[in-house]
Amino acid sequence: MIAEELERLQALKTAGALTAEQFERAKEQILNAVTGADGERICGLGVNAWCALMHLSQLLWWTGAGIVAPVAMWVIGRQHSRLVDLQGRIIINWMLSSLIYGLISGMLTFVAVGLPMLAVLGVMTMVLPLMGALRAAEGYPWRYWLSLEFLATEEELPNEMPY
Repeated sequence: MIAEELERLQALKTAGALTAEQFERAKEQILNAVTGADGERICGLGVNAWCALMHLSQLLWWTGAGIVAPVAMWVIGRQHSRLVDLQGRIIINWMLSSLIYGLISGMLTFVAVGLPMLAVLGVMTMVLPLMGALRAAEGYPWRYWLSLEFLATEEELPNEMPY
């Protein structure tokens, strides 16, 4: 994806549609999407990679690290980047929401409604962090479906996503 964008920019520059200065500025924007704003890095990772890894770390829930790792990564990275802070709050909101949904579903197992709810929650616990990681790798925050808002995120989420 990045190579294709750079090739497209080079073609525009060659065709005379972009000046050398415009080309360099656009190239920097594309490369910053990978490493984070102004090339900022956290523990050797670009901001977007850090955020994606923070989402993916939730998949370690069966080891207990799925709760500790995203929170620790959020605490470490939130001073470095506003995007890391926002992504961390989105993850914390989902973790608290899924805990509440799990408790409610667990109580409802006695009336047979809880088992399907637990199954759906299990699938969401696996799929939503993957979707969040994909968006984070592209530099976009994404609010998990059915996530309750305990830590404020709504005012910082963009109104339109690229797709």
